[in-house]
Amino acid sequence: MRGARLRLVLGAVLVWALVPAVLAAAQWPGYWVWIAPELTPMTWVQSVALVLAAAGCALVALVLGRAGQPRWIWTGLGAGFLALAVDERFALHERVRDGFLAPRGVSVPFLPWVAPGDFLVMAIALVGLALLPSVWKAVRADRPAAVALVAGVVLAVVAVGMDSIDPSTWSVAAERVQQSLEEVIELGSGLSLMTAVALRLLGLLDARLPGPANTEEGAATAPATAG
Repeated sequence: MRGARLRLVLGAVLVWALVPAVLAAAQWPGYWVWIAPELTPMTWVQSVALVLAAAGCALVALVLGRAGQPRWIWTGLGAGFLALAVDERFALHERVRDGFLAPRGVSVPFLPWVAPGDFLVMAIALVGLALLPSVWKAVRADRPAAVALVAGVVLAVVAVGMDSIDPSTWSVAAERVQQSLEEVIELGSGLSLMTAVALRLLGLLDARLPGPANTEEGAATAPATAG
């Protein structure tokens, strides 16, 4: 399935490049209108990537379960992706922040650059990092999946760091650029994590499904090996 893996990676990179470009061009010169705010076409695409990642985790768990192997981390990871997708689609944590935390000035004293209520995403990121060793153990045998996972985590950390900066410290123009870049990076993270899950699924299927070399026709046409 090497060809399928390559097409998957190229497809994810293409989506990452084209979606922000098309959305920016569609609203130009207001390039940020469909990218930076919540509940826009950009966040919809991000939620779709996360839903696909959750579905991929469910399929990986199914394959491992039928093989009698542990699958709890994939079930938990899938549930996490699904929760993030719902939050992305309906801006749940933003509603909690703007409707309850920010008006009451709830903040973290040792994070002075974080606006009131904006620590929620950082808390979610910490939960993800706590589970990362188990996730890494589940994918490290598949190098392409492991590389995609690392890329997704790095991009997620960058996005969370950018999101934590109090927007009131920026000018309006700078805030639009910053938030647009943050959403683009966040999309790249979601696509990378989705790709990591899909690559792991392809690896499991490749190891369990009969290939050409395992069929009578493949055996007849396969080149002889020395030894």
